[in-house]
Amino acid sequence: MKKEPRSAEVETLTRSYGREIFARLEGTGPIPFAPSWWDDRLMEWSMGNEAIKLQLFRFVDVLPMLGSPESIVRHLREYFGAAHEHLPGWLRFGLRRLPSRGFLGRLLATLAYRSAERLARKFIAGSNLEEALDAIAQLRRRSLAFTIDRLGEATITEREADQAQADYLELIHGLSRQVNHWKTNDLIDRDEHGPIPRVNVSVKLSALYSQFDPIDPAGVSQAVRRRLRPILHAAREQSAFVNIDMEQYAFKDLTLQIFREILEEDDFRDWPNAGIAIQAYLCDTASDLEALAVWAQRRGTPVTVRLVKGAYWDYETIISAQMGWPNPVWSHKWQTDANYERLTEFLIDNRRWLRPALGSHNVRSLAHALALAHIRGLPPGSIEYQMLYGMAEPIKDVLVSLGQRVRVYTPYGQLLPGMAYLVRRLLENTANESFLRASFTEHVSEEKLLRNPLEVRHIR
Repeated sequence: MKKEPRSAEVETLTRSYGREIFARLEGTGPIPFAPSWWDDRLMEWSMGNEAIKLQLFRFVDVLPMLGSPESIVRHLREYFGAAHEHLPGWLRFGLRRLPSRGFLGRLLATLAYRSAERLARKFIAGSNLEEALDAIAQLRRRSLAFTIDRLGEATITEREADQAQADYLELIHGLSRQVNHWKTNDLIDRDEHGPIPRVNVSVKLSALYSQFDPIDPAGVSQAVRRRLRPILHAAREQSAFVNIDMEQYAFKDLTLQIFREILEEDDFRDWPNAGIAIQAYLCDTASDLEALAVWAQRRGTPVTVRLVKGAYWDYETIISAQMGWPNPVWSHKWQTDANYERLTEFLIDNRRWLRPALGSHNVRSLAHALALAHIRGLPPGSIEYQMLYGMAEPIKDVLVSLGQRVRVYTPYGQLLPGMAYLVRRLLENTANESFLRASFTEHVSEEKLLRNPLEVRHIR
C-alpha cells in the first residue's frame, strides 16, 4: 500500500468537518436525572478508577453463573473488597455490612442482577427476535440502518453449531418477512448503485463449527462452509446481506480463507451482498486489504469491507506476551488511528471492488472519511458509516443530519452468552484512550480530538 504524505487539503477539510460535527453535537445528550443520565453517571464513575472498573467488569462477567443470592452477595463483597482502598468511605462501610441471607440479601441480589441486566440492555437490543424487531424499528424511525448479530461466539459442540445455524436462518427469514415490507427510506435503503438490502445479518464463523482451529484450515473450511452455505442461500433468496465478523487474531487468516472460498463457489460468485470485518489495529491489515482487493477484482464482483479499529487489543497483547510471540496489534492508539486513516483512503480509492463501511465512533476518523469522499467527488451513499448499538447516539444522529447512511451493529440474545460482548463494549467505552471517554467525560478540547494521529506521534 502506497504511503503518501497527507495533503494539506485533506487535513484542512477533515478539521472543518470535525468542527461541524462537534457544533451539531452541542446540546445533545440525555435529560438530567433521566434513566440514561444515571447510566452515564455510573459509567463516568467506573471510568475514574481502573481498580474499581476492573472489579465491576469482573462482577458483570461472572454474574450470570451465580446461582443464589448468597453467591451474588459474596462475589460483590469479594470483588469490590479487592478495590477497598479506592472506594469512597460510605461504600467501604456498606460493603462490610452487606446482608447475604434473608429478605435483604435476596433484595440486594435482585437489585444487583437487574442493574447488570439494565447495563447489558444498553448495548444489547433484546433477548429474542420480537424484541430485536422493536429495536430496529426504532432505529429506522431515526433513519438508521442495522446489522443484527446473534450473541455468542465459539461453540464447543456440534449441536450448538447446528443451533447457531438455525438461529441465523431464523434471523434472515424472520426479519425479511417484516422489514422488507416497511416503508422505504432512501437514505438507508439505496446507494449509488440502487436499492440495497434492508436486512443485514452479521455472522461469526466460529459459531458454525465446534472445532474451529487454524491447525486444520482445509477441514475447518469444509465444515464451516457446509453450515454457512444454507445461510447465504437464504440471504440471497430474501435479498438480505451477510457480513462475516472478525474475531481474535488467531482466526483471522482462516476467516479470510473461508470468506474467499465460499464466495468463489458458483452459487455466490456473482453475489455482491456479502462483506467482512477488517481490524485496523492489526499490523498486517494493509497487506490483507491489498490481497482482498486483488481477489475481489479476479472474482469479478465487489464485496463490502467493514473497517473497524478492533475490540480484542488487551487479549491480543496479553496472549502474545505470554507465548513470546510478536505482538500482532499496534502498540499505541495513535498508530491504530493513523492506520485506520490510511486504510480508509485505500478503501475509498478501491471502492469499485471493496465497498467501504467505516465502523468508528471517533469524530476525527469520521471527519477524515467525509473529507476524502468530498475531495474525491463521491456520490451520496458511496460510503457507509457503522456504529455500535447503545454507543455514541448523538454522533449517529449528526451523521444522519449530514445526509450520511449510518448502520448500527445490533446484537441480540440472552444475557449469559452476551456477557463477553458486554464486557468488551464496556472496556471500549471506558478505555484510557477512548474517544468517547475523552470527549464526553473528560471534556478534552476539540482541537486535540481532531489532531492528525501523526501529530500525536511527534508529541509523545
